[in-house]
Amino acid sequence: MRRTTLIGAGLAALLATAGPALADSLFSHIGGSFSETSGSFDPSRWQRSDGWKAGGHMNCTWSRANVTSRKGHLALTVDDRLTGYDRYSCGEYSTHRFYGYGAYTVNLKAVKADGVMTSVSHYTGPPFGDPWDEITLGIAGKDTTKLEISYVVNGVGHRNAVIDLGFDAAKGFHSYGFDWKPNGIVWTVDGKPVHEVSGRPEQLPRMPGRLMLRFWSASGDTQWLHRFTYPGHPLTAEVASVTFREDPANLSN
Repeated sequence: MRRTTLIGAGLAALLATAGPALADSLFSHIGGSFSETSGSFDPSRWQRSDGWKAGGHMNCTWSRANVTSRKGHLALTVDDRLTGYDRYSCGEYSTHRFYGYGAYTVNLKAVKADGVMTSVSHYTGPPFGDPWDEITLGIAGKDTTKLEISYVVNGVGHRNAVIDLGFDAAKGFHSYGFDWKPNGIVWTVDGKPVHEVSGRPEQLPRMPGRLMLRFWSASGDTQWLHRFTYPGHPLTAEVASVTFREDPANLSN
């Protein structure tokens, strides 16, 4: 792989002065292409988040008990199990390794209910010693006929792209993804492009990140997600498959 392109100039500069042992250690955290289906997610690639939350916009805490298998699919659940932090628990499944440029596709079924979000994020940031770069797609439960798209570059958010899907994402499985290159990002639904941004590499996310599959409930009553009211039973989003195809430009000849 072309290391400067894949990992960013800062880490590349570090590697230029580091010894072989440090370089090998750093690159052990960078993952290559993979494809997983039918609930056979490799535990050496994935981890269940447990005991924390991503921000004040959520009223739930990630719990490993909320990431399970259901009918051969990965199940991410919001329920009223007390965690000690929040009234509700929610589910996040993320990769151990960091992944760079390439095509990401997740086949999932979202949940229709006010105040919940089914989302896929490619993220890195200060918790990992990196600038905050992120690529996100999500389906808000208040209207599961829409796809929300956003990205963050070095802590600066670019949001508010909403795509009319033409179907109800809560009624069946569909594929959602993005093809990420140094000069642009193309988001896709069922393999078809639905939104695109382009620019110089420094104007776009460029840091390798972890892929995160999330289902969570919102705090407060906002126009964005509406107020969450627990319906008296768990709510579950399902993931049938995840695929990452590394950009051939990042592979050595």
